[in-house]
Amino acid sequence: MAMNATSTTGTEWMIKDAKGRKYSFDSSEEAFAELEEYGEGATVWTRDVYRIFFFTRSAEGWRQVEKPRS
Repeated sequence: MAMNATSTTGTEWMIKDAKGRKYSFDSSEEAFAELEEYGEGATVWTRDVYRIFFFTRSAEGWRQVEKPRS
């Protein structure tokens, strides 16, 4: 049986708190909604990724994002 190389792309979101701990989220909305719970100095970060089998890679790495204005 032959295996097909399948890849998917997506966006990952995380909150990094003031102590450097990282917490993953599924969307920007979820990350920004939870941001205040992680205390002063917590920030939201994102990266574009592609996945092939069990590996996740990012061409540009993590970048910090500001909360969008309502």
